[in-house]
Amino acid sequence: MLSPAPMVELPAGEVLLDVKFVEGMKLHCQLWPGPVRCVMRRGHYRIDSPMRYSVAQLGFDLIALDAGAPVPELLLDEAALVYVASDDMKYLDLPKAMERRLGKLVYTIEEPLTGRISHALAASPSMRRRLGASWWNMRREGALKAALRAADGVHCDGYPAHDSYKRLNPRALRYLDNRMRAPMIARAEDQRIRAEMQRRGDPLRLAWYGHMGRTSGVEDLLPMAHLLKTRGVPFKLELFGAGPLEARLRDGIAGLGLGETMSVQPMGPFDPVLVPHLRTGADLFIAPIRLSMPQSAYVEALGCGLPILGYGNRMWKRMQAESKAGWVARKSPAALARAVERLHEDREAVIEASTRGVEFARANAFETVFSRRMNDLREIAGVE
Repeated sequence: MLSPAPMVELPAGEVLLDVKFVEGMKLHCQLWPGPVRCVMRRGHYRIDSPMRYSVAQLGFDLIALDAGAPVPELLLDEAALVYVASDDMKYLDLPKAMERRLGKLVYTIEEPLTGRISHALAASPSMRRRLGASWWNMRREGALKAALRAADGVHCDGYPAHDSYKRLNPRALRYLDNRMRAPMIARAEDQRIRAEMQRRGDPLRLAWYGHMGRTSGVEDLLPMAHLLKTRGVPFKLELFGAGPLEARLRDGIAGLGLGETMSVQPMGPFDPVLVPHLRTGADLFIAPIRLSMPQSAYVEALGCGLPILGYGNRMWKRMQAESKAGWVARKSPAALARAVERLHEDREAVIEASTRGVEFARANAFETVFSRRMNDLREIAGVE
């Protein structure tokens, strides 16, 4: 594996790695019939959920390379399969390198060109940087397509990437990456209690979680909440997360007098804290993101029993059409507020969408998705 995940080397043979990355690597090791080696790049990174690990006890071989250093020839010689992320464009020369080798090559891809450009335009306030990043992505698209076409397989995370690149390679697998394992998905008792509260007409409990950054759209929830309060719609809105916009959100809540109905809280650990709370303490997930990047939160929210009210980006529009587990809104706080007001009056619609959402999440649970990907890799490599 050639991984873009962040890594920080420490003294005495230790490293800082993201917990989710290590858990995923453990599953790779369990489901791959042979040794797993992971190439990572040295550098200064922000790690979302860092934990200290001993390299000797990881369960896989970690090969740390300097930025720009070539992948050792011996690793490519010995590999039955090379599995590599293509979004950062660092390994588009691998099809040529693998031509005379026995091993197979599979790329993963998360975003199409339009998504990468949209993300570049939204990520920086500097016009020069935005245009530079957009131009860089456009110049690299031809090389990316050639690499995907020459690979032995392509794994596409989400609908937009699959729609854009599936015709390039006859072995293009679409998957919906998420962290919802089957035992974490909302249970019948959770759903029964939530439905009882809905039919009583209790205030709708709205929720959002994620990184509070420029591209998240979370700022739109302040005017949405203000409009709901102005119109007399009873609700409660909880935001879980942190990021550059956290202080602005807290100030906005205080300035608009929303303290009794809206709050910002730490996200807490996903499995033991956030998921149990969402399963029992929320009714509807609000997704105001405009970009079509892969969003694991969609499947995760549905798995907690929360139908989704979200902006009509390419990812959510396709998932909503397939799952029937929520609603697509125009990209404005006023549209979100109008939709919440309608759902406040139509609780049966919320209950039915919740049921469909749980079914969709169960069909796309982490174990199912991961096993499908690993089965495909084993078939491509021709190993048992």
